[in-house]
Amino acid sequence: MTLARAIILGLVAAVACGAAGCADNWWDVRTWEIAPHEHSPEPTPAPALSDEWAAPGEGMADAAAEGDAQTAASAGDDGLFVLGVHFDLMRVDVPVTETRNAGKVWNHLNESLGDPGLTALLARNGFRIGKGDQADWPALRAIFERNGAKVNRVARTAQDGTPLTLPLGAIADGTGYFLHRRGGGMGGGTFNAGQRTFRIEYTLDTDDPRRVRLRIVPAFTEQQGEAKPVERDGEIVMVRDPTGRVFHELAVDVDLGPGEYVVIGPSAAAAAGFVLGSCWLDATMNLQQFETVLCISAQPTRIK
Repeated sequence: MTLARAIILGLVAAVACGAAGCADNWWDVRTWEIAPHEHSPEPTPAPALSDEWAAPGEGMADAAAEGDAQTAASAGDDGLFVLGVHFDLMRVDVPVTETRNAGKVWNHLNESLGDPGLTALLARNGFRIGKGDQADWPALRAIFERNGAKVNRVARTAQDGTPLTLPLGAIADGTGYFLHRRGGGMGGGTFNAGQRTFRIEYTLDTDDPRRVRLRIVPAFTEQQGEAKPVERDGEIVMVRDPTGRVFHELAVDVDLGPGEYVVIGPSAAAAAGFVLGSCWLDATMNLQQFETVLCISAQPTRIK
């Protein structure tokens, strides 16, 4: 792709994203929910937290310990149990005024994820990802509250390795996007109507049962997929598989221990309005522009 063509593609994507694709005027943060992976059982609800601004995972360790005690008491003579993961997921939308204040959180987070090339690639595409712990949270909370951020959070317990999908809002038909690739290449395309999401896969650390490894990747799901017959409970039903794209080149692996959480937010490049992160982490509600920051914690637990 020539530089001139890349610039034209970026400008077209910027216009499409700003005019049609990334606006969320219809969206209410109170309705944000976490969705299970297609054809998987519903995640089991985890205990809700009383303080919406509590640190990610705060109180979950106590809830997990209580659940472990109940599981041990009812596991039976063989003592068998199922391992699961408690997720505490926060969506924080920070208003954009004269400045983009969400960027201040990175002064308190660790963005060293082991692959400097990936960190740079994410930034060019409008994303930043880092880790924090309980000691960092008061500074992040102060930034969010001082700038009038809106918060919504859900807690879920997942098991059997079932991936989780975090829907962030709709993308309008015809929305263009621009993608930087490893090695300096550039690409792009146009979305059909659908949902912008983050897909979260997880594995437990076999050497340390207190730790969880997350794989986080942006993904797009089209509104409609092709219907096909599937057997469920002895009956044949028609199911529509969602179609779309998973941006595997932007996948990030993060190891989380007790008290740690991962933060996903927009980079400076997202302000340009044409990279992928602009559509994923910018929102417009009631004519007000917001930057979206996600805070995710994961706690291993035992399930009956």
